[in-house]
Amino acid sequence: MLRHLLTGCLLAATALTTQAQVTTEWVNQPGGVSVALNAAGEVYTARWDYNPGGDIFLTKRSAAGAVLWEASSGNNDSTKHEVATWVATDSQGNILVSGTLRSGFSNPVTANGLLLKFNAQGQLLWRRDIGSFFDGSSTRKLLVDEQDNAYVLGLGSAPNGLVTQVRKVAPDGSDVWTYSDSAGVGAPVNFKWTPDQALVIVSRGITGILNGYTKIDKSGQLVWQQAGFASTPQGDAAGDAAGNTYLVNDGTELRKLSPTGATLWARHHAMTAMRVEVGSDAQPVLSGFPAGGGAGAAFMKYNASGDVLWDQPDGDGPGVSLLLHAQMQLDRYDNAYLAASTLFEMAVTKVRADGSRAWTATTPGSSAVGLAFGKDLSVHAVGGQTAKLRQVLADLSLSLADAPDPAHVGLPLTVTLNARNKGPVVADGVTLSYAVPATATLSSVSASQGTCTVDAGAVQCALGSIAQTGQAQVTLVLVPQVRGTIRHLANVSASTEDPAPQNNGASGKTRVKP
Repeated sequence: MLRHLLTGCLLAATALTTQAQVTTEWVNQPGGVSVALNAAGEVYTARWDYNPGGDIFLTKRSAAGAVLWEASSGNNDSTKHEVATWVATDSQGNILVSGTLRSGFSNPVTANGLLLKFNAQGQLLWRRDIGSFFDGSSTRKLLVDEQDNAYVLGLGSAPNGLVTQVRKVAPDGSDVWTYSDSAGVGAPVNFKWTPDQALVIVSRGITGILNGYTKIDKSGQLVWQQAGFASTPQGDAAGDAAGNTYLVNDGTELRKLSPTGATLWARHHAMTAMRVEVGSDAQPVLSGFPAGGGAGAAFMKYNASGDVLWDQPDGDGPGVSLLLHAQMQLDRYDNAYLAASTLFEMAVTKVRADGSRAWTATTPGSSAVGLAFGKDLSVHAVGGQTAKLRQVLADLSLSLADAPDPAHVGLPLTVTLNARNKGPVVADGVTLSYAVPATATLSSVSASQGTCTVDAGAVQCALGSIAQTGQAQVTLVLVPQVRGTIRHLANVSASTEDPAPQNNGASGKTRVKP
């Protein structure tokens, strides 16, 4: 195994942004075909050397972008080379890399698939074939579950020839099960976990323009299969927690399938969608090219009933025309990110969960082919190079408490508002507003920081900055004027972008007795 330390300077890069909400923290070589992070925020990328005897290379970087080591697959046969396809990490800090062994150089022949496992120090723990030598098998993608089992998607040999296969491999490298497509839905393109702990597989016809879809459970048993969807663009699929699946076909159709694979509804739209992901709200988000063709990045969101929630035809922004759309992912707040290219630089574009355009960032590296998120929602892109994009985000939340409840007419009622910042950065320009109820008078207002004013029945507080994990408190004293119910409504915001504005409001009710 070749293992050596790489040195190289971090390259300065300028991000093209629609708003100043992201910076390029670092970008350097080597690039790769896939990127993954461990719990410490260290970055792994996989690449391969297209030369006789070429290896797969696994590169480890610190969170700051310094290359710590590069380890190889140890190919010693000059008549063959190895192609990396995916990288993933497990709970023990190990790294798995899928790949394909090819024979020859100018016109290579696919021999069989590979799966490699390294430890955090770059030592090769084991190497095993996926398929048998020269059976024509290959790999496409790799997933790892909570028990550190690996699932490898690829082409595999079956009685009726090469078919889509998923192979489950235990942490020690032994086989657990293999699922083989028996219906001929096409060659493997992608597979994903679904929230109901199953796998949905996207396939594409080797000849013709057909998409196929399969769902299997975690035991490798077929749940349903759908084939023969005529589509010029490649399709995609994603599932929700109830076991439903959303399919993208022909770019212009979104189809919802039940847990048994029955079509529940189909909707058509003008954009050419090629990616679909389902958020934590169980609603699908699509990305692709704008209506009418041409370059760019369009996004749409539907609800579970098939109604359009929003349509963003220009997600990458004016004057930006992204091509080579690769991976789309949603973060934990359901914001959407797309890896793509300007044809000269790697590009990542972000659209917020409400459909508003956030930013587009570009870095050197030709084309971005993969994404991974850090715990702080930093975005790691890989392609011609590897880059870390730092988002300027502060997740504010607001809570409201009243005392006493019930209150009494003519006696003080205290309302306490707590604005908290969950980070990952300082929240600047924080403002808090509270609507004074018509059935009460405001006796006093105070803030733990900043200043408050009262105008036209509304309290406005300029709280300044709130540190990460910090909080600011506003206390109001009201005097109820009539019996009944007082309704409270407050909101907090900041000049720093908030990734989850849905928790910025607070409301409550206070009963008032005579």
